[in-house]
Amino acid sequence: MIDESGKLIQQHQAVQAHMKFLIKAVGRLYPQPNQEMPESTSLKNRIALYRWSLYDFKEAIQRHIEMDERMFLGRSTEGILIEHAGILGLINDAIVLAENAVNNKTSREELNVYTIKIIEAVNKICETLELHMTKEDELVREH
Repeated sequence: MIDESGKLIQQHQAVQAHMKFLIKAVGRLYPQPNQEMPESTSLKNRIALYRWSLYDFKEAIQRHIEMDERMFLGRSTEGILIEHAGILGLINDAIVLAENAVNNKTSREELNVYTIKIIEAVNKICETLELHMTKEDELVREH
């Protein structure tokens, strides 16, 4: 049977794999320097598809958070719980950006701005999660 730290390591590996996918996929929203800019409809479709990745990621993080909260039950982990809420907030903000880009009538320039904001939001989510998971790993090692 896998112990508490083993479960956490597996969860963190799964979250990291999901983050790598998100980062790679978000890179496809914006063209590389030698590529043409996609048409507005094409970019809107790319954002719409990416939005589903964000929803999947949110579900994965929610499952991870539920496991964390069971694992750390009874320990002094108020900071971890606050971070959980913050991480979900960041993910929700990224989803709202994608929803607005897809559902609102937007010009090509506005879509570019949404794309940049989505990229920045995903980078922030991943950075925050990396720091958070490092703290959790330390908590498990302490007990």
